Amino acid sequence: MNADHIYQTETMAELCARQGRIGEAIGIYRRLTDVVTDTALLARLQRRLASLEARWRPSGEGQAPPADLALPPAPGVSILVGDEQVTVAWSLPFDTASPALDLLLLTRTTSGIEPSKRIVPVPTATGRLALTRPAIHSAIAAAGSLVQGRFIPLARTR
Repeated sequence: MNADHIYQTETMAELCARQGRIGEAIGIYRRLTDVVTDTALLARLQRRLASLEARWRPSGEGQAPPADLALPPAPGVSILVGDEQVTVAWSLPFDTASPALDLLLLTRTTSGIEPSKRIVPVPTATGRLALTRPAIHSAIAAAGSLVQGRFIPLARTR
């Protein structure tokens, strides 16, 4: 970690989350999960990280009507990146418990390409979802289920 490592604590992450600085909290939790070796602590940090990622909406992001993207055969996921919109279509086995999408969105910024990761619980095992995202560069997705706050992939985009 860099010189700011003294601020990379679970307490600081929670302080950021309570202040509405969810993106910063997620960043701290991600760095912590990379270095923690205690399995119980790691599991707790991963659950909290998943819950924050599930509700995080980066500035400028919103939902939109999905583009006409064919549903893939189950299990499958496909993605279409437009000018300022990402559409994801997924098909999972009908009995998939707690279906969810795991999205990695890459956005153009003045300092280069910035990644953001989102886990999005979805209401059904098959469907389409669109997110507006200014300056979207590219995206990848996985479809699967959430089990105890952990994403289990069943299909990924190529």
